[in-house]
Amino acid sequence: MADVLVVGGGPAGAIAALVLARCGLDVTIVERAGIGRRKVCGEYLSAGAVDRLDRLGLGDVVRAAGSPLRGVRLQTAAAPPVELPFSGTALACTREQLDAALLRAACAAGAQVVQARVDDVMRKDDRVAGVRVRERDGAPRTMPARWTIGADGAGSAVALRAGLTRAVRGRMRFAIGGHYGGFTDLDERVEMYAGAGAYLALNPLGGSAVNALVVAPKRRLASWADDVEAGMANAVAHLSGGRRTLDPAQRVGPRVAVGPLAHAVRSPVAPGLLLAGDAAGFLDPFTGQGLYLAIVSAENAAAAVASAARDRAGETRAFARYARDRGRDATARERLAHVVHLLIDAPPLARRAALRLQRMPALGAALTDVLAGLRPPSGVPLLTTLGRLVL
Repeated sequence: MADVLVVGGGPAGAIAALVLARCGLDVTIVERAGIGRRKVCGEYLSAGAVDRLDRLGLGDVVRAAGSPLRGVRLQTAAAPPVELPFSGTALACTREQLDAALLRAACAAGAQVVQARVDDVMRKDDRVAGVRVRERDGAPRTMPARWTIGADGAGSAVALRAGLTRAVRGRMRFAIGGHYGGFTDLDERVEMYAGAGAYLALNPLGGSAVNALVVAPKRRLASWADDVEAGMANAVAHLSGGRRTLDPAQRVGPRVAVGPLAHAVRSPVAPGLLLAGDAAGFLDPFTGQGLYLAIVSAENAAAAVASAARDRAGETRAFARYARDRGRDATARERLAHVVHLLIDAPPLARRAALRLQRMPALGAALTDVLAGLRPPSGVPLLTTLGRLVL
């Protein structure tokens, strides 16, 4: 029996496993896709995320795999473009490289990786006691553990099987995109174009490579069924107002579609189980907070399990503290994301905010620092900052 099973080998799962293995616990990672999976979303590491990785001793590893980013250019309908520089070191890194680097670090710390698909959670005395999986050859296997961490992303099978998911309210959006070559003038800056409930993100990956991602309601993407590549190209041209085009670019590797971009849970904890990263609740990727929140939740989940390992009687308190901290941070960041989307989707507000950001760069610096994880996402100063953008 393992001390800890971590389901999911993405950043949240790998970091939770790394921290727990360094604590001397017996840790096994269950990863369905294996090491080095391809993924379109989550290729932006904010300055706050890089700072967290530095503290874990992983900064050099990630810097070697990533490319530096200096800021973001934001263009919304009926508003002038805004350029917001980053105040700290941010990186773009493909998920194949990032996930592989973090998993190797977890294994170097003593964690093991099993490639399998989770079918269900195991229960004993009203607590989660591991998982049931299907191995690569289809053979069933039980994997008992004292504690389980579900870090298997949005739509988490662990959260579902444990009965922790809840219905998601609001618009359902999907993302489609891939890696393209031929972009030579992004100048180490992310470009975001938004309007009418959709947006385009261009994330430079080094050289002329870029992660191009269109996020839109399902009904809009469904109209691309006859020619997805043409639909993607038209969306890029339309959302960017003709400033960007895929005509000279060449797609590198397969096109990837993900969604719906929504996942919510009643609680990120249950007896014997914690959820981390997107499995504990998904944030729209527009504001770039996903990887930062994944790293923070992984560290905090690992700390809760380590506390329970030292004092089994204190597990309930440790898990409750994790749930409280995760809920507070996620709620504040979700509200911030809603406000940012309001500014983008309402042209009069977007124009007013853009003009004020141009005149008062300190406001933009404060906002980007909050989104990057360099400042807390709650409190009067943030509300005052957002109010000054539109009032």
